[in-house]
Amino acid sequence: MSGAASPDRWGEEHDIDLGSVDAPDEGDAPETAPAPPRRLRLRFPNAAMAFAAVVFALAAATVAVVKWAPASALNAEEVVTGFLEAVRAGDVEGALAFTDQPHATGDFLVPEALDTRWSVVEVGQVQFEPSRREGRITSYVYAEIEAFDGTRIGFRYLVRIEDGRARIENALDTTEAYPAFDHLDVNGVTSPVDEALGITNIMLLPGLYEFYPDLPSTMELESAGTVLTLGNRYTLLGEDRSDERLPIPWPTVSAEGEALIESELRVYLDACVQAPDAAGCPFGFPEDDGLAVEAAPGAQWEITAYPEVGAQWWGYELLQGFILVTTEPGEARIAAVVTEDGASRETVVSCPVWADGLFADLDFEGGVGIGRADGTTIERCSSLVEVDEEAQ
Repeated sequence: MSGAASPDRWGEEHDIDLGSVDAPDEGDAPETAPAPPRRLRLRFPNAAMAFAAVVFALAAATVAVVKWAPASALNAEEVVTGFLEAVRAGDVEGALAFTDQPHATGDFLVPEALDTRWSVVEVGQVQFEPSRREGRITSYVYAEIEAFDGTRIGFRYLVRIEDGRARIENALDTTEAYPAFDHLDVNGVTSPVDEALGITNIMLLPGLYEFYPDLPSTMELESAGTVLTLGNRYTLLGEDRSDERLPIPWPTVSAEGEALIESELRVYLDACVQAPDAAGCPFGFPEDDGLAVEAAPGAQWEITAYPEVGAQWWGYELLQGFILVTTEPGEARIAAVVTEDGASRETVVSCPVWADGLFADLDFEGGVGIGRADGTTIERCSSLVEVDEEAQ
């Protein structure tokens, strides 16, 4: 079981000692000290003295109780407990009624976005502050919840009590989310992402949230995809530390996705063979002032080896997909006419095939599309090597 990922539960502690009044010790008085003047003392029966002592003790205890356990303490705790239990029951409207934002709206402030696999394990007032305004009190209530796997998270709620009403003032927190896709999927509920900024602002009620539960088998998440949240704190399932930043996991390509990308890349390059001058195709002849190369009449590129590539998760671009990086270049050959120093000859040339600059866009239906990013795709042979086919 993970420990609670939480702020300090308790505020400053105060002890009140009602029996620590010091009196001088008569045995310490000097022998030459003058005798004190006689004073008239009123004597009371022992029963009356005992009664007065009890009254004094009760009065002092009452001061301590008012300072650390006001009559509103249970009210504040009940408000936080009611809020959490309403969320866990899926009653969004009932939960918001305990807050100072009873009419809050958001894509994930709906019952469909709530996961009930958590429980309330602790609620208790830890501090309160009377306000200068008469009848107003601010109460701090520590709460802690636990996910089904034992992960815990804690948070201090601020409850404002005034005119007989108590409302949680920091129940909802708006946070920026930076997802990799054009939408954010939380517990099966989706929210669009601003394509220009690549972000979306969201509010989450307390509980358990799984990101992209319906991710296709062509992709995986680089880390745990489920987070436990309370207030403005978030912790990944299985972790024992919380953060104020929403930890949205990043996608990676699965083994199935890699095989699909390899297959689609071959289709893409085969299409380039038919139209080698098309944008994004790597079969342009290199420029050389002293050498002119062009395809022989009727000649066509032939791919003898396809490149091996990797899809970089850190190179994911919104609306484009995973950037491809060549790990082993391929090869293509073509019969060409080479003109050098005014003399021409026909030969076969070899061109290395690179995929750098291409993107693999894996969709949520399990498919993939190969595309290019303007200005970054390799569209010419980096080198040409004359091939002696008779020697092979």
